[in-house]
Amino acid sequence: MAYQPRLPKTNPNIGRQRPLQDLLLIGSALLALLFLLYWLLGLAIDKAINQLSPELEQQWFANFASKPEPSPQQAYLQQLTQDLQKCSTVPYPVNVHFIDKAIANAGVMPGGTMLLYQGLLEKLDSENALAFVLAHELAHLQHRDHLRGFGRALVLAVLTSTLTGSSNAGQVFLPATELGMAQHSQQREFAADATALSLLQCYYGHTGGAEVFFQSMLQQESSKLPSWFDSHPKLQLRLDALQQQRQQHGYPLAAVTPLPLFTAQ
Repeated sequence: MAYQPRLPKTNPNIGRQRPLQDLLLIGSALLALLFLLYWLLGLAIDKAINQLSPELEQQWFANFASKPEPSPQQAYLQQLTQDLQKCSTVPYPVNVHFIDKAIANAGVMPGGTMLLYQGLLEKLDSENALAFVLAHELAHLQHRDHLRGFGRALVLAVLTSTLTGSSNAGQVFLPATELGMAQHSQQREFAADATALSLLQCYYGHTGGAEVFFQSMLQQESSKLPSWFDSHPKLQLRLDALQQQRQQHGYPLAAVTPLPLFTAQ
């Protein structure tokens, strides 16, 4: 029989490793682990916050912000917030800080501090529209979203640093983890809108003016991209949700109350 040379079935000099596939597999496993840990720790944070008494929170953070400068706007906002608070379940005093800057924004801080900018007042055409914004921030305090958001941000920073060994390397995972944070934040915004609408109904007996701020900002919204990574839902979605809730609960519309002249500056 003549000898027939053939190549061996295996070549010991060529490894069977697949670096790209291995990298994708390891990266996917790390992302899955990160999501799982973030979800579990997020649930733990929610439970811990539910156990934290509002009185203790107010005691810890009552002096978190400096005292506001007295002004007619400051006094008016403080009184309106106190009146709205009677319709909410926020058990501690809420201190409003009016900031005379052209920023259309408002927010809350731990311990019951609410920030509201002059630029936001300029977007509103009635006290009812302003009351909805204040009620929205009261809803965040009522739902304790300020603490939940802070807790999740802290968990995210610790997880990315622990899994990668470097806070800088953790930037690789930010798009995926920020998606989870954004979706949670958007859910809390929808919930705050719903509570704010009910507070408006409680205080005025109708919900007129609730959509004014969103409608005003909608005219300036230029991005057509999905809001997956945004902390707030698309404005049109929020407007649709308010309309749906109004129809569901039978909230009526009525004439609105004008804003005092001094709010326009």
